[in-house]
Amino acid sequence: MMRATFILGWLLLASARMSWADGGTIQFQGDAGTFHVTVFTQPPILHAGLIDVTLLLQERSDLNPLLDAKVRFDLAAQDSATQPAPWMPPVCAMNKTADLSDVPAKLGHGENRLLYGSVVQIPNSGHWRLRARIQRGTESAEIETLLNVAPVPLPPLAYWHLFLLVPAGILGFVLHQMARARRTHSAVAG
Repeated sequence: MMRATFILGWLLLASARMSWADGGTIQFQGDAGTFHVTVFTQPPILHAGLIDVTLLLQERSDLNPLLDAKVRFDLAAQDSATQPAPWMPPVCAMNKTADLSDVPAKLGHGENRLLYGSVVQIPNSGHWRLRARIQRGTESAEIETLLNVAPVPLPPLAYWHLFLLVPAGILGFVLHQMARARRTHSAVAG
């Protein structure tokens, strides 16, 4: 029983590392005009491919969220050298973002209804300049930050967690059968 509890605890800790939190990694936080802006990206370590960019917009004075603004993202590569197209997972290769300028951010994107966001496809690794343009009534502001985008990981490295499902199921079955045989053996002997 102690061994099974230990294994279950270890599996829960290992899977907690892979779970996704709301928002993502903070890439920028600061004031712009009358706004306080926080920009998040998901996944935490950015790779070429699909990236979720979200923005939390608040009043600068009291940090209340603002839900009536228009937000647009512009992404531009900072590296002047053109890179060959990297390997992309099939789903990413089919859904390429045509233009990375003037991408509209929708309110309520994702789980948190206070975030403006959009999913974009970064075609190459390198340094990318993210600019967010914010318009609320007559007030407008603009922020910029640099995103460091790594190359796409190779397929075995990108999907290793999916390959663990079958061995984990087999291990669970074997442990269950061992515990059941031990219980049956002790009942016959006792």
